[in-house]
Amino acid sequence: MEEWRLLDVEIPANAAMNLAIEEAIFLGKMKRTIPPTLRFWRNRCAVIIGYSQNVEAEINLSLCESKGIQIVRRFTGGGAVYHDLGNLNYSIAVEVDYPLVKGMDIIDTYRLFSSGIIEGLREFGVNAVFDPPSDLIIGSRKISGNAQSRKKGVIFHHGTLLVNADLDLLTRLLDVPKEEQGHMKLTSKKRAVANLEDELGYHVGIDAVKEALRLGFERAFSAKLVPGALVTEEQKTAEQLFVEKYSQRRWNFWR
Repeated sequence: MEEWRLLDVEIPANAAMNLAIEEAIFLGKMKRTIPPTLRFWRNRCAVIIGYSQNVEAEINLSLCESKGIQIVRRFTGGGAVYHDLGNLNYSIAVEVDYPLVKGMDIIDTYRLFSSGIIEGLREFGVNAVFDPPSDLIIGSRKISGNAQSRKKGVIFHHGTLLVNADLDLLTRLLDVPKEEQGHMKLTSKKRAVANLEDELGYHVGIDAVKEALRLGFERAFSAKLVPGALVTEEQKTAEQLFVEKYSQRRWNFWR
């Protein structure tokens, strides 16, 4: 059975550093200095926008400012998402020629990586379905969204799982007032969302969700997830990316 590194590494109060760590893992995989990796992490209160998005067109800036919500641009595509401690994020870094994904097209890899979440949710008796190109749904409501980047023979995939997030605030933050939109085109796909707790009808802790997902990914990937840590080079790269990129307004608001 193949072994993967499992990272439970997060800095919830610093969304920019969390995104810097994401890219540092991606870059480390390009150098082939780290094993296949799965990471769990959260942000306390932030809006994360896709690489090509226009901030003013996608989020309610005035509400973000009044509530002190962080705004950070990620290096992958896709739409704007709201993160709080009730939203568990996961990330996967693996080579395109790794046996698990070798020969797969992009949608196939989205389906495969999402299957880890689907298997994990079955631990709670919840049946989620992959909805191409990148969502997981329960009924007609979205519970997980995903994005991906490929470069130098590496796939970097990350996604969200709504556990007990503030869905009212999420809706308000991603609902841009018409007077702020102007003539700018929105690129985020808006759809009804749901928390895992909505389906369960009871409170579930994040640690219990992580454990269920660990089991789900091990089954889906036929792999053993071994707890690990960032290597020194990854940590240094993340710190540099934070200072030079993710903490900078010119990166986060450049569109």
